Amino acid sequence: MHRTLSALAVLMLAGSSSAVAQSAQAPAGVYVSDKTHTSITWKGLHNGLSWYSARFTNFEIAVDFNEGDVAKSKVTATIDPMSIETDYARTRPAGNSTDFNSELATGERFLNGAKFPQIAFVSTVISKAGDKSGKMTGNLTFLGVTKPVTLDITYVGHRNDSRLQKHKIGFQAVGSFNRSDFGMPVGGSVGDEIKLEIHSELLQR
Repeated sequence: MHRTLSALAVLMLAGSSSAVAQSAQAPAGVYVSDKTHTSITWKGLHNGLSWYSARFTNFEIAVDFNEGDVAKSKVTATIDPMSIETDYARTRPAGNSTDFNSELATGERFLNGAKFPQIAFVSTVISKAGDKSGKMTGNLTFLGVTKPVTLDITYVGHRNDSRLQKHKIGFQAVGSFNRSDFGMPVGGSVGDEIKLEIHSELLQR
């Protein structure tokens, strides 16, 4: 009986210790995007009927993270517009050889990547709204124009990566802006509003 109680006590203490470890805050400091487990997608309304989506594959995201005081955190990001990818090549009609990715990346009506080789974001204000939610306002530089954009953010969580012996954090950010605000011509089949969705695991530097 005594041994049974002792074993039970050990299990309870172990469980308690595990709970404390799970609830501990992530270490403060700089975290950088794990590109293999990060996606940056945007959507535009096509012909007023469906939200056509595309993604960027070359980017850098850095978060100077302070879980104890999120207002002290800072986010910076850069995106290579030439890295845009769609599914058009896989879904285009037979016989159609249009390079739609290149058209979006280099076209003057779209990302104009040769003239504007970088999209950049720098946070200015980060505020906490709930236990895992908040808002982030920052300056978005797109097509040579810089304007404030606000994103809704969700702190998914954190864990220690035993293989890398480093900590990881996870975030989701969603929001939208009007492309005409940045000087992109509006017309044709795509609407003005662009929706953004970012999911990222970030690794402790």
